[in-house]
Amino acid sequence: MDVMDPDRSSVPVIATLPMGGGAVTGPGAGVLHVQWGLGNELRVSRVRGTEPSGTGATPTEESDEISSGAAYVVQWACVTGAHRELAEETIPHFEQLKERVALAMYRGEGPDGVAAASVDAASRFAGSVAKTLDAKVEALEAASAATGARTADLEHVSLARAAWQLAAVYFIEPGEGTGVVTERLAEWYRRNGAALNFGGVGALPVRLRALIDGVAEAGDRPETAGGFWDCLAGLVAMGWSDAAADLVALHSCWAEWRQGMAAAKPAAELLEAVVALIRTAPRMATADEERPAGDGSYPPSVATSVPQFQAFREAWTRQVRDVLSDGALFDAVTDDATSNGARGALEVLAGDETALARACRGGWLELMIASARHQYPGLRAAEHAALMERCVARCGAGGSPELDELLGAIIAGDASRTTDVCARYFSPWFIAHLAEMLAASAGGPAAAMAVGGADGYGGERMGFRSASSVAAESHVMTYCASLATRANTRHLALRYLPHCADRGAGAAAQILRRERPPPGSLAPDRATGSDEADPDVAFAKTLGSLELCADAGL
Repeated sequence: MDVMDPDRSSVPVIATLPMGGGAVTGPGAGVLHVQWGLGNELRVSRVRGTEPSGTGATPTEESDEISSGAAYVVQWACVTGAHRELAEETIPHFEQLKERVALAMYRGEGPDGVAAASVDAASRFAGSVAKTLDAKVEALEAASAATGARTADLEHVSLARAAWQLAAVYFIEPGEGTGVVTERLAEWYRRNGAALNFGGVGALPVRLRALIDGVAEAGDRPETAGGFWDCLAGLVAMGWSDAAADLVALHSCWAEWRQGMAAAKPAAELLEAVVALIRTAPRMATADEERPAGDGSYPPSVATSVPQFQAFREAWTRQVRDVLSDGALFDAVTDDATSNGARGALEVLAGDETALARACRGGWLELMIASARHQYPGLRAAEHAALMERCVARCGAGGSPELDELLGAIIAGDASRTTDVCARYFSPWFIAHLAEMLAASAGGPAAAMAVGGADGYGGERMGFRSASSVAAESHVMTYCASLATRANTRHLALRYLPHCADRGAGAAAQILRRERPPPGSLAPDRATGSDEADPDVAFAKTLGSLELCADAGL
């Protein structure tokens, strides 16, 4: 709450509160006038004299009893700290999203062309914002490491990154149009599992951190560390192939075999077969995947279509079962822990339900990812909600009902429910950008064009806007209210508002009047004198106002 001068503007008084308790009581003590300020702001001014008869519509300029007494400003939901930095860094991506869709409409590409351009713009926008969130999380983690404490900003931005990236997996052309998102889902959990803190002590990221300490204490036999083989099965279940291969490489049999110890050869041969199968597990190619040098083709285990993937998977699964059925290969290994650990990893690869449940100790989310990868590899994103329900029924709900609700809404592919849930748990910045991404991923204004057309200049006609676009604008306006509250973020609000067809111009005009009042609009300050009469000052303020109007597209 900041001290300010009494507001002499024509903003209506929304509440009048009597004053008292001091040396002066009764009507002479004055009243407090409460008015809306700019954005998320209330302005409270003291007025001496008779209390006005009305409490809901009397402008302060209509009263002759305004004093120079103390007044206050109350502000909330301001954009500060890391969120202000995110606002600065992501607004160019927001503008590019809107410009790409507007350009498609201007060219007259029709509903199909605009829908394709809108989805492409949503994909680019999602990727750009995800990179910004990655960089912000890294910066906050570095600062946290220096102080030894995780900040609230780090917790919030980490969770925002997880939600944003998961929404991109399920809403923007899932599986590049194939619908199969298993690889992206596994990669998403690898990057965000620790931040989610889902599954408690049984979660794979938590178990891996404990294993690191155990391996250091195990000396020259790392495989004897507690949780070594359980973590291997978990890594295989989650599809973290490189990490699983690296863990197997720590086994002491490799060094012993190189030293000529014949007893180590059976274990090395068994683990070599396990690693080979882990590394050659078939997967779907992703659009952003870099192809190897040479002819530009993908590796033999990477499929570019669902039928090809299913064929690769069938042949590879036969190889897994052949190794599992080779009793002599397992019997030759003298170390039972190694033999059983390798068998457990292979059973996970084969999609054995019991082995998967044993490997996934981090709750229903880990079991769902593992099941999608090893039991139902061809399952499409639209079918993941049913799989999620099965895994929740088996493992029980997670430790956080709020996180369960958030993940459930996104996995179900319900855009409206997702925005409603996120609006309760995330900042206005996040929900505004998420809503715009979801609207664009659904085809943007193409749906509106299909029923009513567009004006041909990038703006949708009133009355024919899609429901998702209208909802997205509402969230952007809420975010702009947060930006407009503080002077150091108002210039950002003026860059968002031109993209709000319904209320953007009016809100921008209010900000401009506050930021650069026209010459003569301010009452002279009797205490210090006014410089409004100075033509140079008046010209500078007017020019600044015009520049802000141009920036806002007015």
